[in-house]
Amino acid sequence: LLSRRQRQMCIRDRYGKEKRVKMAVSKKQPAKKRQKKKSSLWIIALIAVILLILVGVVFLVLPKFRKEAAPEKPETIKVEAAEKSYAAGSRLSEKNFRVYGISGKQKQLLDADTYSVSPAKVPAHGHSVTVEVSSKAYPDIKAEITVLIDREESVRYKIGRENPDDVEAVLYSNGDLEITGKGSVRNFKSDSAPWKKDSVKRLTWIDPEAEVESMDYWFTGNDEYLETLCRIPDTVRSIVETFKNATAMTSMPDMSGAVRLEDITSCAEGCIALEKAMELPGNIKQAKKAFYGDTALIEGADTTACMQLENMDSMYYGCVALASVQIPDSAKELSNICNGCVNLKEVHIPSSAQKMNSSFFGCTALESITGEIPSSCTDSGNLFSGCKFLSGTLTVSCTSKTTLSSSFSDAATAGTGLTIILRYDAEKSQETANTGFYGGTKSADEILNALKASMEATFSSGSHITITTNANKTEG
Repeated sequence: LLSRRQRQMCIRDRYGKEKRVKMAVSKKQPAKKRQKKKSSLWIIALIAVILLILVGVVFLVLPKFRKEAAPEKPETIKVEAAEKSYAAGSRLSEKNFRVYGISGKQKQLLDADTYSVSPAKVPAHGHSVTVEVSSKAYPDIKAEITVLIDREESVRYKIGRENPDDVEAVLYSNGDLEITGKGSVRNFKSDSAPWKKDSVKRLTWIDPEAEVESMDYWFTGNDEYLETLCRIPDTVRSIVETFKNATAMTSMPDMSGAVRLEDITSCAEGCIALEKAMELPGNIKQAKKAFYGDTALIEGADTTACMQLENMDSMYYGCVALASVQIPDSAKELSNICNGCVNLKEVHIPSSAQKMNSSFFGCTALESITGEIPSSCTDSGNLFSGCKFLSGTLTVSCTSKTTLSSSFSDAATAGTGLTIILRYDAEKSQETANTGFYGGTKSADEILNALKASMEATFSSGSHITITTNANKTEG
């Protein structure tokens, strides 16, 4: 048996051993925890690296790949505007439009970075703007869309003929004027247009349903008016003095669709900033003083389509810069048409001419004449007076009513000289018998010789004009 002391020592030894074992175990456990924690950190770091790589692929590699690899080419594209209208002067971008690529029955919304739009900016003036949208990868694939231009409204004028409320003229703060509504539009006398005292700078739109018959006096005397941005509608028949003395206007409106237009008398008279006229529609009959005094005008109106234009009296009077002019064969009244046009070098005499008084008076640069003076021309006083460089050959068909005494005064005093052939028009012999200036008993030769003598009496001493006569028949 163990004594009490021995039993206590054994117990201490056993507790000490157990304590030492527990301490040993406790020392091993923190090491394992640290190792486990370290492993977890490595796993987290690895996951972070993988995520970074994925982010790089998504944001760097794929966009580059998309740019380098062209998308499939659509057959066509369709454009839709995000808004109904856009503010005047605002910027346009790809995001303002929805663009769809269409291939067969498939329709796919395209990314904004796959197409471009033009123009990049909404015009400051006008009713609408046409935007072209084209594929960047395939520039030949494109489409257009027309969007309205939003402007600040200033005032409205009621101008309906039967019912004033049917049609209105709208003036915007930027000076744009538009005609809107349905029905006939009233006509105005000189100085009676309702916007006469307001600052109208441009006519930008006429509603297709507004029936404008006359634009007479719309902008007469408006020195702020600049241009017409819309076509003259096919309902218009007259534009008398419409732009007269619009001294700041630089261009004429498009009249190609104005198929009923007949009268353009003084339409652009006194427009001193105007450099080019327009194409005239085929139904024009009256153009008296249309461009009278337009000192900057270089190119005259295109009259190719004109088959009924008869009155061109003083049409280009005083257009000192005019270099080219067209005169259709239908023209009859040509008095003063190009009087004082000192830069004009070539003219055509129409076969229907009747009155040519001072038609080319003072055209000091005029050299060449095409056509001939017809027997229908009974008034040709001062026709080529002062045309000192006149040269070539000109035939004059004469009757007993023909007078040419002052037609060539001070003409052909320089240059190579002019030959005039006086030819008696036998077809007019019955028509002019006993009614002419030379008496009904004069022969054709006698009439031609009388004409020749009267002409030569007016020639200056330095004139280089030769006159020959050609009489095929005599007049009894």
